[in-house]
Amino acid sequence: MIDFRYHIVSIVAIFFALGAGVVLGAGPLKGTGSEIVASQAEKDRQQLQDARDELVQAKALDKYRDDYVAKVTAGLTDGKLTNKKIAVVTMPGADNDLTNGVQDELEKAGGVVTTKVALDAKLFDTGQRQLVESLVNQLMTADMNVADSTTYQRVGLLLARGVAAKDEGKTADADSTRVVSGLTGSKLLSLKPSPIKDRATLIVVVAAKPPTPAPDNATYSDTIDFLEGLDQGSGGVVVAGTPDSAGNGGLIKALRSDSEATKIVSSVDVADLPAGQATVVFSLAEQATGKAGQYGAVNAKNGVAPSAVQTKDN
Repeated sequence: MIDFRYHIVSIVAIFFALGAGVVLGAGPLKGTGSEIVASQAEKDRQQLQDARDELVQAKALDKYRDDYVAKVTAGLTDGKLTNKKIAVVTMPGADNDLTNGVQDELEKAGGVVTTKVALDAKLFDTGQRQLVESLVNQLMTADMNVADSTTYQRVGLLLARGVAAKDEGKTADADSTRVVSGLTGSKLLSLKPSPIKDRATLIVVVAAKPPTPAPDNATYSDTIDFLEGLDQGSGGVVVAGTPDSAGNGGLIKALRSDSEATKIVSSVDVADLPAGQATVVFSLAEQATGKAGQYGAVNAKNGVAPSAVQTKDN
């Protein structure tokens, strides 16, 4: 049986606890919780500010690097492409700013962009393959060597026949006009200006960023065949893209994984930078001599630029 003294002790203990809480709350520990929260918030604000400062500094350094390359090395590409006629071909989804930046550098180097071709996604849609094959058979010209070629190598050859040539000084003729009309009429691509007057000898293909989720290299097999056909029907092809396009799911990575294609088609994976745009120019000039290389920052086996423009070790 619980006696009266037990109740007294219990009641006293409760009141003591309550009293201690009041005293502590009004004493040294008053506001301790809020102070801790405020202190942590201040630390978080400082860390956020530090991160912002680092970002601003990083952007400033990036701008300095690009400005340095653009201004201090200005003129290095001058004359590299004098009077060379160039066709610019954009892959579906290619960035306009990237395309314009590359074109500006080509023109600064003395090149003349005769044609801009925008490929439609339908061209590489497996559901449109029958249409593409039928159109290729209709548009073939007598001077095209298509022995042992795949469907998309022939597509590349056809586009090259329409807008380019291996030899300089070629203008539009009846066959090139018919090819261009057939390709544009089927909505597989669009081009400017139309009609074409001068055919190019060199071609720059501007790659798009990889889609999400990233496809495997096999997804680009038709595109690689297309690039090979473009090269075979012209004086040379350079694929220009960003580091993303040289990473997983990117066109340039797929190209560089094809040992046969890389023997004839060049690539530059930093074409969004002034230095990379200059490298596109150098690569086109190299293509005009019958050589190819893979240049840039991401698994580029031939380094930052063609050896002819790199400083030789003493």
